[in-house]
Amino acid sequence: MKHVMRITLLTLFLSFMACSNDDDSNDNTGMEDIPIPLNEMSFDIAGAVEGSKSGYCYVVIVGESSYMVSSNDGTSAADQTFGLTFYKSFVDDPVGNPAPGTYPIGTVVDVSGIDGFWVVYTDTQNDTEFGSGTDAVSGSLTIISNTNNELKGTFEFTATNNQTGESIQVTNGKFSAAID
Repeated sequence: MKHVMRITLLTLFLSFMACSNDDDSNDNTGMEDIPIPLNEMSFDIAGAVEGSKSGYCYVVIVGESSYMVSSNDGTSAADQTFGLTFYKSFVDDPVGNPAPGTYPIGTVVDVSGIDGFWVVYTDTQNDTEFGSGTDAVSGSLTIISNTNNELKGTFEFTATNNQTGESIQVTNGKFSAAID
């Protein structure tokens, strides 16, 4: 009877161990299958601005030292409700597409000298920016892939407008943009 009890306990223990999940992994394997339509960005926003947003997404390379992933909705300035741009500066190397991995989002000063992005969210309906200049910003941007002429990723961040003291929280962000 003791032998059967030991086998049963051992079987239960091994079953629980096999079902464990390592949530601390930074492995992006499988994330490339997240459905993100080409040239689109979407995210949820709360705080001073509320709602779910989506719009056209594109990559802009400026000279040999600046890289932008940018998005807006609407077909003209008159019908836009937002603009969202992630900036990356390449100090030592000429511009290249960011490698897959997770990058910090911060202020220009925070990411100066490190491999990160700074962000500006513009509420075009109220002509208010969050994260520009020295406004408080924190978060992360994950590049899932940069293959097949497509840059794909996810993001989340909080940003403050220092002039008004208002803040936003952006969650569930995802994007895909053609790389020319």
